[in-house]
Amino acid sequence: MFFLTPRYLKHAKLLHKGVTRFINYKRDVLPQAKLDEITALRTRLEDAMRARDKGLLASLNDEINKACEKALPHVEHSDIGENVEVFFVAIVIALGIRSYIAQPFKIPTGSMQPTLYGLVANHTEQDVTPNVFAQCKDWVAGRSYYNVVAKRSGWLRNIEPVTEHSFLGFFAHCRLHFDDGGTQWIWAPMRQLATDPDGFNLGMQRYLNLPVSEDGHNITPDARAEQRIGESGGTYVTEGQLLARGTLDTGDHVLVNKFAYNFRRPSRGEVFVFTTKNIRSGYMRVSVEEGSQHYIKRLVGVPGDRLEVKSPVLWVNGKPAEEFGMQRVGSMQGLYKGYGNFGLLSGGLVRELSNRENLREYWAMGDNSYNSSDSRYWGAVPERNLVGPGLFCYFPLGRNWGLIR
Repeated sequence: MFFLTPRYLKHAKLLHKGVTRFINYKRDVLPQAKLDEITALRTRLEDAMRARDKGLLASLNDEINKACEKALPHVEHSDIGENVEVFFVAIVIALGIRSYIAQPFKIPTGSMQPTLYGLVANHTEQDVTPNVFAQCKDWVAGRSYYNVVAKRSGWLRNIEPVTEHSFLGFFAHCRLHFDDGGTQWIWAPMRQLATDPDGFNLGMQRYLNLPVSEDGHNITPDARAEQRIGESGGTYVTEGQLLARGTLDTGDHVLVNKFAYNFRRPSRGEVFVFTTKNIRSGYMRVSVEEGSQHYIKRLVGVPGDRLEVKSPVLWVNGKPAEEFGMQRVGSMQGLYKGYGNFGLLSGGLVRELSNRENLREYWAMGDNSYNSSDSRYWGAVPERNLVGPGLFCYFPLGRNWGLIR
């Protein structure tokens, strides 16, 4: 003969199991008084189960649950804590996207103009800064205005009076260093502030009469320059003195598809990004020992191609290039000036790119061919250096905004 256990007793057994586990798990953190209270309730529960007292078991169920809930410290709900958590989750997601899917880049130079613009500074004799509303409108379109004056008086230090830095790894700026340790920040890169060899800068070296290094990258006096500064008593800056003036057109901001080359071969004619790692050449702006930079150019040759420049047209495999981007450069229409036969493609030289396994080569050239340091000077790009094709220009609005072609 079988006897069925009543439902209220089954529920009581589950409650007893749960409260026993609670006591065992929380014994180290529960105040002694709370521990004694819950243990006593468990004893009463055991007695009621033996007596099959349905009413008492129902009341003990509520009493035990409330006692356990109140036994632990109450944690206040924190909106700030939740917002911080959401913020960090967003950062993790953004870093993941940046590392594996799409990475933003800022075009630093004019080697791809007019397809993509780099930073372009123009010095003006007069202050041309408009009202704040016009400044906001122009900023969206990519133009910033500068009329920088010294905020203090003092002698500049002789060694590296101006240095370039980045804020959060993105926002390039320069710092003016005074002899007494003081500094002044100027939100413009060194090249556009003072050292651009073509004179497209905001004129700081002119206003302060500071010497530029031989490579044109820094304001770092050589021994003779230091001696001249020392003999003249150094460079003194007066509060309110003009330091830089003009306009700065920002470089295009682009997204690069880091995902694509995992599933397809690079395509001739597309704009692509690569690293300079292990490309040894005096034309590179950074040495192998110093690390690697990212370059953005047009991919004009893929493994197995034979390249030749017959200005203004680039020839691929014995005939003029057929891809849209390369034809546009060679057409010399608008601001495009055609391809120049320089360096490794000068004087009718033909370059054949390796298609051997693990030694595949790609040829990179700027659309602004006559002002581009590219594969004509430092050779082919190894396949392992490829990052991905240019996808979209997202800032500034206007000009080149949209899909990159």
